[in-house]
Amino acid sequence: MFSSLLPAETASASETLDLGRRLASVLEAGDVVALVGDLGAGKTHLAKGIAAALEVDPDTVTSPTFTIVQEHAEGDLLHLDLYRLEGDEVGRLGLDEMLDGDAIAVVEWPERGAEWLPPRTIWLRLTHLGGDRRRIEVEQP
Repeated sequence: MFSSLLPAETASASETLDLGRRLASVLEAGDVVALVGDLGAGKTHLAKGIAAALEVDPDTVTSPTFTIVQEHAEGDLLHLDLYRLEGDEVGRLGLDEMLDGDAIAVVEWPERGAEWLPPRTIWLRLTHLGGDRRRIEVEQP
């Protein structure tokens, strides 16, 4: 799916946003994109780019750390952040049901809820390379 786009390296936040836009061009309704990476790896910037391609103002896309789930584009895009959840909290969220629709979902810190993500989930690893450089690649769960 992403073989022509990844792996990739970006050298600025705007390049990471642009990569997100290009990745969105191959996403389909119901796709789930899991973004794995340390704090500051660029996960939210990549999510902003995906949102921009779906005609969502990227300035409205923020890390949903405290809200856990943000809906954009009348529910066509879900942006989730599982960072603050532990164990059974993820199960009680109903993640499996939430991701069983037609929305494209972008999940930050997916490893905290991996068992509830659908098998079709696309796993991407973002690695901070220093300064504004990032490496984005497909990862097998």
